Amino acid sequence: MLTQFLRDENGSATVEWAVMTAASVAMGLAVMSYVRDGIEDLSNDIRSSLSNISIKTSFEDWDAFRANAAAEAEAQAQTGSDAPIN
Repeated sequence: MLTQFLRDENGSATVEWAVMTAASVAMGLAVMSYVRDGIEDLSNDIRSSLSNISIKTSFEDWDAFRANAAAEAEAQAQTGSDAPIN
């Protein structure tokens, strides 16, 4: 019975899949730790950019908003800056 157990190869595929899965998880964690700081910096940049955008929920101030946006765009064009003017 012991020799039959040692010769049986049915469980080897399961062991191989377990090893490959563990290696894949380890690679994923390694990549995640490598790119984490860059993604966090990008996320903070996006958050700060989006926090400066005003969202109008009605059309009451639409004309004033468009005039202000046009003035800001003109000021940016004159200064050659891509940064929003607040």
